[in-house]
Amino acid sequence: MIVALDDPAADLSAARVGGKAAGLVRLLSLGLPVPPAVAVPVEDAGSLEDPEALLAALGEPLAVRSSAPGEDTRERSAAGQYESVLGIRLVDLPSMVRQIYDSASSDRVRAYRGAAGAQDAMAVVIQREVPASRAGVAFSQDPRSGEDVVIVECVFGRGETLVSGLVSPDRYRVDPDGSVTARLGVREGPKRLLRTLRDDEVRIVADLTRRAEEGFGHPVDVEFCFEGTRPWLVQCRAITAQERRG
Repeated sequence: MIVALDDPAADLSAARVGGKAAGLVRLLSLGLPVPPAVAVPVEDAGSLEDPEALLAALGEPLAVRSSAPGEDTRERSAAGQYESVLGIRLVDLPSMVRQIYDSASSDRVRAYRGAAGAQDAMAVVIQREVPASRAGVAFSQDPRSGEDVVIVECVFGRGETLVSGLVSPDRYRVDPDGSVTARLGVREGPKRLLRTLRDDEVRIVADLTRRAEEGFGHPVDVEFCFEGTRPWLVQCRAITAQERRG
């Protein structure tokens, strides 16, 4: 049976709802802005049971993402190994959830796990999809040098273009005193000379990222987006050893 990620009475452990969902639960507990979301727990094996009509309350469209128990840990993130789908309608949700669940057994995932051993358990996160005007990722410390600065990368539109490497992002550095250094990405078209974020918006993202780091107790990277001028956090995970090595 699906469970709301803001349900204080539910078992929302990473073993049950997966690492990605557990990260969102932690963000919510810290009072940080997270779009409404539910999880299909591991024991449901990709089947949707929604007796409390939680899905209808999320609205449409929906983002459907993997949340394996070993995903988004401090040792390995598994970023890009499992499936994620966007723009999903309620009528298509059962098949999409099953697709995400089945991705735990793909050849790509088995090769990635390697010596880490078999881990076929999978939970699924279903979240209201934000109509993002801008999106990106922010690191609570420089992931390569470990310097005590916040690094923010941002693109126009949805964040998938940044993750896929299809678009060159703007890159911002926020020093401890709040000063911002900006470097624009290379792009074509009418927005080629426009910044994705104003300095005050960069500082807002940096503040949310630092609050997440404090609450998690270790350096983190967060995926964020703006719905107009409203910021949302849609994922949070530890900065992994691979990221630190650059």
